[in-house]
Amino acid sequence: MGDGFPFLFFLLTIGWHKQQRSLGVTWGMLAFCSLASAQSDSSFFLPQVQVLAPAARMQPVGARVEQLDSARLTWHASENAAEVLIRRSGFYVRNYGPGSLATTSARGGSSAQTAVVWNGLPLQSPMLGQLDFALLPAFFSDDMAIQYGTSTAAWGSGAVGGALLLNNTSNWKPGLSVSTRVGMGSFGWRQTSSALRYGRTYWASSTRLFIESAQNDFLYRPAPTLPYQRQTNAQLQQQAALQEFFFRTRPQGATLVVRSWWQNTFRQIPPTITQRRSEAEQGDAAWRTALHWRKPGQRGFWEIRAAHFEESIRYRDPLLLQDTRSVFRTQMGEAETILRVGKRWRHQTSLTYVQTQARTPAYGSEARQWRAALFSSWMWQTDRWRAQIDARVEQIDGHWAPFIPGMGVECQLNSHWHLRARAARHYRAPTLNDRFWLPGGNPNLRPENGWSQEIGTDYRKEKGAWRYYLALTAFQRRIYDWILWARQVGQPFFSPQNIAEVWSRGAESRGEVQYIAPWGLVQWGIGYDYVRSTHERPVVNPRIEKGSQLFYVPKHRVFGEILGQWRRLQLIIFYQYTGAVIGLNERVPAFNLTSVRAQYVWQGRTFQGGVFGQIENVWNTSYFVVERRPMPGRHFRVGSHFRLQ
Repeated sequence: MGDGFPFLFFLLTIGWHKQQRSLGVTWGMLAFCSLASAQSDSSFFLPQVQVLAPAARMQPVGARVEQLDSARLTWHASENAAEVLIRRSGFYVRNYGPGSLATTSARGGSSAQTAVVWNGLPLQSPMLGQLDFALLPAFFSDDMAIQYGTSTAAWGSGAVGGALLLNNTSNWKPGLSVSTRVGMGSFGWRQTSSALRYGRTYWASSTRLFIESAQNDFLYRPAPTLPYQRQTNAQLQQQAALQEFFFRTRPQGATLVVRSWWQNTFRQIPPTITQRRSEAEQGDAAWRTALHWRKPGQRGFWEIRAAHFEESIRYRDPLLLQDTRSVFRTQMGEAETILRVGKRWRHQTSLTYVQTQARTPAYGSEARQWRAALFSSWMWQTDRWRAQIDARVEQIDGHWAPFIPGMGVECQLNSHWHLRARAARHYRAPTLNDRFWLPGGNPNLRPENGWSQEIGTDYRKEKGAWRYYLALTAFQRRIYDWILWARQVGQPFFSPQNIAEVWSRGAESRGEVQYIAPWGLVQWGIGYDYVRSTHERPVVNPRIEKGSQLFYVPKHRVFGEILGQWRRLQLIIFYQYTGAVIGLNERVPAFNLTSVRAQYVWQGRTFQGGVFGQIENVWNTSYFVVERRPMPGRHFRVGSHFRLQ
């Protein structure tokens, strides 16, 4: 296959989208659900895949991990990672509005304390230490894993509160598969995505294309006593492409995967409710190229990963006469092996090297950083017990980071009850902005560090047509030398300082009941998280009292869903309650949200298709997630999907 074919396919999709736009027609994306437990006439074929991600780091012993496979992700194919996390996880998402910035807080941590890993490669910006989850199309992932708690030993700096693991799988099924999803919605939302997969015995190709646009000109009410206003300067335009090539020497032999992810996003930044108007806008561009080689053996496997990431952000505000561009490039390589030692032991070792260059006018000159790390893990397993000890040593620009050990244990008490516990050290290195920003950068910052512990239990039971699941987890984490931008006495600007100490503790609960009948199924699921994350030291400027809750960390969150399937008709109701949070200037009230999605699917021998309709914010609630950033009321999405196998 020539290199130009994926781009030709991309151009054809863009041309079709523009034609629809000129006619004033918008389409939406269908996400259809494949439920293995449903009856055969309403289930869907999922091709056999090979997971390339290392299992030891994907499933750390003693930690709680929630897996979203391809069947669950089909419900969210028209959404981004932020929207998936809001519905499916305990991560709190700080959403600035539709199409705008979205960051996370995991177990009471900061935005820079959540790691994002793409096929074993970290995606966080080395300049900010975080990632905008609104820029991650769920359509580009075959499965997601949500890791709760500290995993710094596995993934390095920043994996303090949790980690989102995005994985792509190898589809070796011979033949051609073509799918297209199109959709329309309120506020000018429109989306088109297409996938083209072709496989042979020893090689395969996958091309995914994604286009999204929206005006986001919704009505909102700044306060209950004020009239409605229309959101302005909130346009979104986004295009992305993911190309993958797979090669292997024989069906069970070595595998080589080459991936390239291109994305370009333009967003206008709307005014807050205290601004009269805004002309600010931001462009985000990214090109991520990665190579994965894996060779299985009789006792384990060996794997090599190499990548080059290049990303840029251009921010313009004509009203303030600002026009700045930030660029960073990252090259990384990792060699890894997992070996079985005897009948009960498994040993994993990885050696990682990362080099980064970044430029922005605020640095004055180009900033450079390199990291080298060694990760080692031993796992012991019997029929009832599993235990793991892991450790990470790392150097950053020639300076040793804190030594990071971790230990986890699990016990299968009986056929229903499962116990788990984990303790680990964590750290987060200062970002490039923390070190080099002018004015204020502090090259003498120490890494954030501390310890975390968690303990939990899982209960599963099947009785006739009923399935039951319950999970309970308690956790606590201390972080010392927390980096906080503050203004010191006699200093006219803010600068980062190791002046904060944070104690996070809480409990998480998950429950699910499923009833399977000849005509389909019904499923109920609910989750409740309690998080107390407090400052243990007072801060003068900004004014923070000892014992106060962290900014934008809710103490209470409840989320759940009801899913029903009758033959080929499926209905799902999502619900979430988010407690009040403390903002930088004012308190943000609690809110309740409900959304409903219905879809009808059909399947032939070689094709699948369907239509869907979705209502967001069913009760038309006026609410804010971030202070002074309004969110839309009731709105709609509809769409269709077609796949030819």
